[in-house]
Amino acid sequence: MLGGHPEHNIPGVEVSTGSLGHGLSIGVGMALALRHPSSLITRSIFTYPRVFVLMGDGETNEGSVWEAALSAGKHKLSNLMVIIDYNKMQVYGPTAKVQDLEPFSDKWKAFGFATTEVDGHNTGEIKRTLEGLPLESDKPSVIICHTVKGKGIKKIENDPSWHHKRGLTDEEIKSLYKALEDY
Repeated sequence: MLGGHPEHNIPGVEVSTGSLGHGLSIGVGMALALRHPSSLITRSIFTYPRVFVLMGDGETNEGSVWEAALSAGKHKLSNLMVIIDYNKMQVYGPTAKVQDLEPFSDKWKAFGFATTEVDGHNTGEIKRTLEGLPLESDKPSVIICHTVKGKGIKKIENDPSWHHKRGLTDEEIKSLYKALEDY
């Protein structure tokens, strides 16, 4: 069901985007629309409609991401929640070498976001953070989830060649499941 890019035919995914940096721009527009008094959603059963944007860290090398972040901060979109998989790896290699993102959290703060960082492999910590959203009542929120790409399978951890891996044999798939079981 999950491919390389999220597609709108997947339940819960409203827009097909991917790693091109469009998701945050679309999310900002949706969050702004939800604040408008004539919005059909604001008159529905939801007491606090929110927009969630899931992003990868490599995607944040796109200029459109930072333009959208500036706009979200300017409009104090407290109904906008951004979750970033910060594995410090993108298709071409480590983000530090492709286009360094540090100081990552400080950049989001400078753009007007309430910011927190979590262990992206700790589902309890993520759940508690999500339950506490928005982080501040007058700012958009960003949750930076520190992760390890391919975590749990030592031979693929932090290996960019697995970013778009396809055509695995049944035997290779079995060995990957075995590695996860042994983890």
